[in-house]
Amino acid sequence: MPSKLYLSWNATGQEEIRAPNLRLHVPLESYIVLTLYRYLGIDPTNVVIHFVACKTSATVLSVNLPTSSFGSPPFLTKLDGPQLAEEDAFFCQLPSIAVPQTSTIISGLCGVCRWLTKHHIAEGGTFSERLLGFKGNTLVAPADASLWTKFCELDAIRCVEAILHLTPDSYAIPDEIGQLERHLVQPLKSHNIFKLVNLVNNVRISSDEEHRQLTEGKFDFQANHRFAEGYDKTLADLMLFICFELIVRRLGKGLLQEHVPYVAGWYERVNADDGGKLEEVCQSTARSDENAQLGQVQLKKVNVKLPTEFSLYKADTKKLNLKGDQILTTNQAEVLEILRKVDDIPTDIGSEVNGRGDANLFDWTTVPLDARPEGGKLPMARILRKRHQLEALANEVIELAVDGCIIVDFCSGTGHLGILIAYLLPQCKVYLLENKEESQQRAKDRVARLGLTNVTFFQCNLDYFTARFDIGVSLHACGVATDIVLEKCFARQAHFVSCPCCYGKLYNIEHIAYPRSRLFRDSGLQLKEYFCIAHCADQTHDLASERTNVAKAHQGFHCMDIIDRDRALRAEELGYRVRRTRLGQENCTPKNRLLVGTYTREETVYTR
Repeated sequence: MPSKLYLSWNATGQEEIRAPNLRLHVPLESYIVLTLYRYLGIDPTNVVIHFVACKTSATVLSVNLPTSSFGSPPFLTKLDGPQLAEEDAFFCQLPSIAVPQTSTIISGLCGVCRWLTKHHIAEGGTFSERLLGFKGNTLVAPADASLWTKFCELDAIRCVEAILHLTPDSYAIPDEIGQLERHLVQPLKSHNIFKLVNLVNNVRISSDEEHRQLTEGKFDFQANHRFAEGYDKTLADLMLFICFELIVRRLGKGLLQEHVPYVAGWYERVNADDGGKLEEVCQSTARSDENAQLGQVQLKKVNVKLPTEFSLYKADTKKLNLKGDQILTTNQAEVLEILRKVDDIPTDIGSEVNGRGDANLFDWTTVPLDARPEGGKLPMARILRKRHQLEALANEVIELAVDGCIIVDFCSGTGHLGILIAYLLPQCKVYLLENKEESQQRAKDRVARLGLTNVTFFQCNLDYFTARFDIGVSLHACGVATDIVLEKCFARQAHFVSCPCCYGKLYNIEHIAYPRSRLFRDSGLQLKEYFCIAHCADQTHDLASERTNVAKAHQGFHCMDIIDRDRALRAEELGYRVRRTRLGQENCTPKNRLLVGTYTREETVYTR
């Protein structure tokens, strides 16, 4: 029997629910998923649709949906969401999907679209696995790590909203259109170019020499950049086409052909590939006669900004984005001068030795294989070190937890920490939050073998998780991810147990700015100096190795303590009591600092 799906979309208003059609106002993200859902022809027999009433200032479209597309009668919930257990999808930013059979919740525009596509293929749908790209990697990386995912999930939405708000006096076309034009000009890239040349030219080559002999002047790498990601049409093309179909209705094909001919050519190729089926679904879902903002606008002047060079093939390397005199220094004399400035900040810097030693609150010999590091298929050389890491955090969680509490393992990977906690605390609910499908599938397999019933999986970015919880844990959440986790805990006044990692990967994002605390911000420490300290914090290495520069390693440990003191001060400003300690076996990892925060629910006390 096919899996039952619980699909949830935002809706800002309901006009009517009357067979054979449902008419709603939905934001653009919901429109994209609804259109893809209809295009893929998902079997509605085992699908339950929730349209969740929401308030939004974003652009909304009036959509017409045949009720035959949905298994159970769709309905609007109240603003506070439903109460049924299977509706945990409301614990994430919408749109989202809940799959009760595997206790899994998927959130995020690209994540939901990927899952629908995979479900369609698994159920024997008409589209092949090639729609998910080489090795199924299309849009698999999160938006904060992949330019492609960011472009499809965030930039394209922003572009459509700007286009729908254009007036005849407007002339600046959103930058995203010019960026896609420049990307499509880029020569084709492929994971196996020889295989592709063989396919296109009906030849057999396996080396650079044969390639030069047989394909010189015969294989145009630029002309064969047919679709968004390369030669084949993928899910990225479908999502972008749904966006650009709205843009075409607003601006007209002629404007694109004149100013961005590569985008216009791409649009026509995607449209022709299925005989216009996707375009038809778009136009029947959001009808022009029911959406005034889709009427064509006659611009008096057009200015399309084309970047000198732009490629979505490249990784997003902006991160620190420091230039000129802001470039981080590695000069030791300058580093020492920065550290002297930190010495003037009126607060204590340091971390305590973990007083627990080997006195664990549980017995490893009673823990089954799949809840131990060995069950995660780690190399033998790492198993003992991973054990020491897990027991340090698990002991802290056991002390904080009470029956019935909800514990979230953020950035859970293959589930080492979360699964151990779920086994040791069967009366608690444990959420395993991870955006990598492959890692999470390994965790699901382990949970299934253990027969645990208190685990729920969230496949989404950290920012998309909105559920209530009592304790947040993270083991080596990379760089800024540690601070995102802490902010999630602060928002819910939840206790936290966090072992940070990759201090050198800190950088400002929309809702996380450094320094974190008021005391550090008021200290006069410049941003580049703060990031220099974070950079030096990654100089920690195994002190037992003869190759380690011991002085630099100790300086790195001190820099870790500085950054973690800033984090702790931020928590203390919000009413937490924070212990800055270290893992019981400090040599199990160079990143051995541990922050344990308990929300006191007392009057806030600022600590110096």
